Order: sequence, then C-alpha cells, then structure tokens
Amino acid sequence: MSDESGSPTFIIADFSDDDAANENWPEIEFRSPEDEAWYGVDVWELCDSLVVTFNGFSFEYDEVYSPDDFKNPEELKEFEERFRACSVQMQDTECATLAQGTKVCATCPSVAGEVKFYDAIVVNVSREKHGVDEEGNEVCGCDYKLYWNQGPFVNNVTSAKVGDICLVQEDKRMKPKVVTFLKEARRQLLGEAPQGKETEWQKILKKVTSAIRDHNLDPSVPENQG
Repeated sequence: MSDESGSPTFIIADFSDDDAANENWPEIEFRSPEDEAWYGVDVWELCDSLVVTFNGFSFEYDEVYSPDDFKNPEELKEFEERFRACSVQMQDTECATLAQGTKVCATCPSVAGEVKFYDAIVVNVSREKHGVDEEGNEVCGCDYKLYWNQGPFVNNVTSAKVGDICLVQEDKRMKPKVVTFLKEARRQLLGEAPQGKETEWQKILKKVTSAIRDHNLDPSVPENQG
C-alpha cells in the first residue's frame, strides 16, 4: 500500500480519542520479531515508549520499544502490522466458514512439542461427516491443508484439525496506547515539532526507560506460547 509518491502508507488502526466512548477494546496479539509467532499481549506506556507484555509470562519477557527505534517509514509500518485483534479458537460448528484461500492463525507442528501460532492459508478442505460427543455436541473430523506464511514450515503445506485453527478477526480497532505510540514514532520520523513542552517528569521517565533498555531488562520473546 503506497501513496502517489511511492512512500508507505501508514494504517494507524481505528480508535477513538475518548476512551470512555469505547470501553470494549479488543484483546490484541503481537507477532514477535524473535520467532514470527503470534502471542497474546497487553501494552502500557513508559513515557513515550511502548511496553509489550506477553500474557502468561513474567515481566522479564517484556519488550520495550522507543519511538526513535525506527529508521524509516517502512520499518514503522512493519511494526504496526505486528499488532491485531486476537484470533479466536475455531469451533467445530464453524467448519463451513473455512474454504480455499481463508487466512487463519494455527498451531504449527513442532517436533519439540512447542505450542506456537503462525499465519497460514487454507489450500484444501477434506470434508467428513460430523459426529457428536457424549454430551451431544457437534464434532468436526474434517482435514485442513494449510500453506504456512511463517514459522518452521514456511512455504510448505501440512494437515490440521479444527482444534489447531484460530480464526483471524476482522476488527481493525486498536488500543489507544498502541496508536498513540505509532503517531509519536511517525511524528519523529517526519521531524514534526512535539505537541507541548516536555515536562520534568517526562524527562525522568525517559531516563528510566533508557536505563531499562541499557541493562537489558527486556530479553527476547519466550520460546513457548500456551
């Protein structure tokens, strides 16, 4: 996606400046630069920086991003696209919603027994008659062939069952903290003047952020995602 000049066009996900006007922000997931897998995360602000916290993991795995981490608009756009609304576990009754070409987020096979999620495309569905379990719930036994966009099987096709697949959501809204960070990073890239004078408290927080980054308190993303 580019503008007429050929420069990348920023998405800057939908949000309202009034948090109270939209309290039901979707939970978000983040594609880790470490392994390109998707993880459920939360975010919080540390001065101008954005802290990404991985759900289910201790704070040692938090990642801190500064607005000046990005050298060009392409890098910022790529970072923005690492955030999206959390994918949702596919249910047996939703079998019919999947067809050739559907984008999904699925558990990738791993000889190490790791549970990680990567994006894939459905290339074929072998339909089987659905059964029922002891409680009368519908059970899907269909086989799905997935072409992997990321992960250890990238550019290959493997089989998956309904329990391996999550549905990618169409909700384009993003938590305001992420959007605010993206706007500040874009402002710095464009060399625009900051909005308002920096306070002493903000200067202190910047020093704290710098200390965290300098002492490597934000190590690499965890190897496993439950």
